[in-house]
Amino acid sequence: MFIHLLAGSLVFLLFGKFFDFEVGRMYLLLGAFWGIVPDPISYILSWAVKFNKWSHTHRDNFSHSIFFPGIVLVIAVLLDYKMVIAVGVAMLTHPFLDLIGIGWGVKLFYPLSKKTYKMFYRGRVLTAWNQDEVDVEADKFGDDDWVRNIYFRLNVIGASEWLSLAGFLLLVAMY
Repeated sequence: MFIHLLAGSLVFLLFGKFFDFEVGRMYLLLGAFWGIVPDPISYILSWAVKFNKWSHTHRDNFSHSIFFPGIVLVIAVLLDYKMVIAVGVAMLTHPFLDLIGIGWGVKLFYPLSKKTYKMFYRGRVLTAWNQDEVDVEADKFGDDDWVRNIYFRLNVIGASEWLSLAGFLLLVAMY
């Protein structure tokens, strides 16, 4: 979750330097917004916010596919092509980070494919599952208290999330 804020703001920082945009706090916050926007869009599309072992279902729609940033790019091209590139790349970080983060992966090519992809799980570089396989995995290994167990207990993913939040806040404070 916090890593999406950092990734979006870093993309905007890099593209801001490259395209000679004025980089300030609001600009970095805008990058963070575009980095995390697939999640609130997904909650709206699915009409559900779950914080149990089924919370991965928010990734089962168009907002987490690689096509969502593409559509935003097409719409935003009317504004400014340089900003469009930054927005598209910031949004694209979201599904790719979700491939390797907590949860069971993302439907990268939805609606063309309903396969769920997950990287670095159980010794495999890439796993491609159908929905029934994802549901079995979530039922068997899912954690109904994952928020507490990930974010409030010492573990690699939780530590990386909190360090990402600290990095994001530090980056915004520097500008």
